[in-house]
Parts: sequence; structure tokens; C-alpha cells
Amino acid sequence: MEQWVLISAGEASGDLHAANLVRALKRENPDLAFFGIGGARLKAERVDLIADVTPLASVGPFEGIPTYERLIRVFYQLLKETKKRKPYAAVLIDYPEFNMRLAPRLKRLGIRVFYYIVPQVWAWRSHRVATLANFTDMALCVLPFEESWLRRRRVNAHFVGHPLLDVVPNPHTLSAAKSEFAPDDRPLVALLPGSRRHEVKRLLPLMLESAQRLSKKVSASFCISCAASVPKRLFASSPYPVTDKTYRLLAAADCAIITSGTATLEAALLLCPSVVVYRVSTPTFLLLYWLLHTRTYALCNIAAGEPVAEELLQYRATPNRIAKAVLRLLDERLRRDKIEALKRLKQRLGSAGVANRAASLILKHLNK
Repeated sequence: MEQWVLISAGEASGDLHAANLVRALKRENPDLAFFGIGGARLKAERVDLIADVTPLASVGPFEGIPTYERLIRVFYQLLKETKKRKPYAAVLIDYPEFNMRLAPRLKRLGIRVFYYIVPQVWAWRSHRVATLANFTDMALCVLPFEESWLRRRRVNAHFVGHPLLDVVPNPHTLSAAKSEFAPDDRPLVALLPGSRRHEVKRLLPLMLESAQRLSKKVSASFCISCAASVPKRLFASSPYPVTDKTYRLLAAADCAIITSGTATLEAALLLCPSVVVYRVSTPTFLLLYWLLHTRTYALCNIAAGEPVAEELLQYRATPNRIAKAVLRLLDERLRRDKIEALKRLKQRLGSAGVANRAASLILKHLNK
């Protein structure tokens, strides 16, 4: 007899990690069936999707305003379907603005709730930890310090490792060569302008101008990574080649200019030194500056506990500053030091098999 499990994932990265978790849960219990929200990867795992919300992803409360009406409709549609199917459990993956509102509603329906890739309540809006403590059965943490931080605040937290360890290949197994992305053996700089349309529109011009400034100081090649979630037409005016082989590009590159977010960890796992840049609307920046408990924004630096990448955010993210930061990374001695720091970060994040460990913890708790 099928046992329904609700899955709620919003962004492209959450969709990927949710799909890997669903696959692991199915291996351990083939009787489980899944429904919820997500994207193409969850659909490929035969999850019955109520809606695909991955195109609606945004960063910041003001950037997300145009999508709110549709997300509210999806929220209540999902609740309606949940009451109809009466799931065995619910697994919420990242996507905090949606899932932290969903968790209390599910718990009040008597559903056991598991949160995988918990919100960064240690960084900002820490009052939300009460939602995790009161309305989730288990929090599955992906950063090494989260478990103890959350447990001190009455959350049943377990560190399972970062799910990118199941996704990003070992850089030594990638036979990526610069010749794939550049015409000669000049230093190769990867440009990763983001996985959301509004990020690319805001940050790609900045990265292109930074590349042009850098070209005046050093002879280098550039290649742009285009995420699957971003229309290729946004890169039509680029003077540099564009690729969807992000991991191979990062493995081949000497360094990268990267949009703040999960990509900073992907570059770290591929031992590619990077400069992290980001810009949001001024109201969002002022709000985040006021609410954040940390002055480190890049996920790679937060996870490492040390500055493994230089951060240039908002008004500091200028073409000149970015070009100078990249120029420093092209110095062989500094580059070697950064790579050693990235190796230390990789060890802190755990080991492969993250989805399997998460699935085992969930099923063990459900079978109590």
C-alpha cells in the first residue's frame, strides 16, 4: 500500500537535493509515494507535482514581490491537496520563506515534519528557530556548526553533511582542460552570474565590465557559465563563450568571479579560488544589513570559518575592485594558499552519501 510523503522544494538547488533525497528514500522504502512542489528533477523522480515554483525563485523581500500572488495560490493549493492525501510525513527542503510558513500548518494537521537544509536562522531572523523547535520533528543540517547551535535551542538537529558532496565530482576525476573553454593556455577566469534571471540581469554586465578591466592588466581568457534555469538569450550579447558545463569549467579555471550563493561552495569543492560578488536592491541591502548577525555573507566563508574567498558586495562590487581581486588570485603563491584553505573547507563539510544518511534518519524516526 502506498504511503504518501509531501515534498516541498522551491529553488533549482533545492529541487536537485530533494530529488536525490527522494531517490534515497525510495531505495529504503519502495512503498513510499511522493507529491508536492518542486521542479524538473523532482518530476523526473515521479513526484506528483502540484506546481513547479522554481522559475519564481528570488533573493530579497522586494525582489520577490511580483511572485507573491502566485506563491500564495500554490501554498493554499498544496494545503488542500495535503488534507486530501493525508501524507505519512512531510519533508521541507530549504526555501524558507515558503516552508517556514508551511511547517506549522502541517504540524497542526498531525503530520510529521522533517526540514532538510534548514534556514540560516543563526545568521538572521533568529526568532524563527522557535518554528523549527515547535513545528518540526527533525532538522537535517548541512553545515557543521548548525547541529550544536540548534540543539542548544531545543531543535532535534542532526548534521548529515552538505548535499553538494553527492553532486559535485572530485576535481581530480574531471579531465577538464582549458582548451574546452579557451583558445590557448592563458589564465582562464570563469564567470558565474547566478541561477536566477534577475541575478543575471543585474550581475552579468558587472562581471563583463570587470573582465574587460582585468584584460587591460593581464592577458587572460574568460568563459561564462549559464545555469539551466536561466534563458540563454540573456547571454546573447556576451563577447565571451558561454557553457552549461559549470563543473568542468570550474575544474579547468584558474579562478572565478561568482555570484554569492551555493555556487561559492561548488567552486570550493572543485578547488577553484574565487571572488564573490553580489548586488541587490538598495532597500533589500539595508534590510539585510540591519537584520544579519554576521558580516560574512558568502556561504563558502561561513562554512569554512575563515575567509577562503574575497567578498565584494553591493557598493564595494565595482569593476575595478573585482578586477584587482582577480589579479591577486592569479598570483601563484596566493592561489596555492587559497586552494589549501578550500581543501580544509571540503573536509569540514563531511563526506559523500549525504542523501542516504538523511533518508536513513528520516525513516528511522518514522519507524519508532
